[in-house]
Amino acid sequence: MTSDPSDVTALVSYCEQHLGDPHVWEAPPGYPDSLALCIIDSVYSTGSHYASVVKVVDRYREKRGSADGARGLLESIDAVGGPQAWAREVAGNVKPANTRPGAPLKAEVVQQAAQLMTGLAIDTVQDLVAVVRPSPTDNPVHTGWKRLPSQSSGVTYNYLLILAGLPSVKPDRMVLRFLGDTLGRSITRDDAVALVTATADHLGVSARVLDHVVWRAASGRELVD
Repeated sequence: MTSDPSDVTALVSYCEQHLGDPHVWEAPPGYPDSLALCIIDSVYSTGSHYASVVKVVDRYREKRGSADGARGLLESIDAVGGPQAWAREVAGNVKPANTRPGAPLKAEVVQQAAQLMTGLAIDTVQDLVAVVRPSPTDNPVHTGWKRLPSQSSGVTYNYLLILAGLPSVKPDRMVLRFLGDTLGRSITRDDAVALVTATADHLGVSARVLDHVVWRAASGRELVD
């Protein structure tokens, strides 16, 4: 998908005027040593204040450490008797994946995501990167992830890639708000991905870095820690 050059020009100008020097922007740290944490953070990130996501990640780290892959994540779920118990005892978060009656817990989606990975012989972040880097939107992880409950938009898949260190864009409500306010109109998720990617190219940074800076700006956070 291509972007309107005038929109890209407007975004480049805004970033240069209001977001500081791109050379000092920081990439999101992600979890290069733990596919388990990538999965947990990405699934829990939607419809929640990020502070609650951090709490889930921290609780998992306290109980399991920071090096689990997909297999270790499944082991942690099995060890307590399944995803509902895991939601209570490990994650400390029993939020459903959506607001519809009978929706599965996010913990159940986490389990299914880990099962997707192990079913594709993916256990580590490096395994994931090897599969998706050649074609981020045409691979079995992308196809399977979008079939998970409440994941069809692809937002959490894109975020999974970011957390794994890949140059993706997470078009969540914060990024959409930033783009809408800057350009003066509503922006679709697909357009958001294309716009952030093209703007990042013009600024000489990774789309992953610009996505993070835009998210921090829209969230009212300092742009650099």
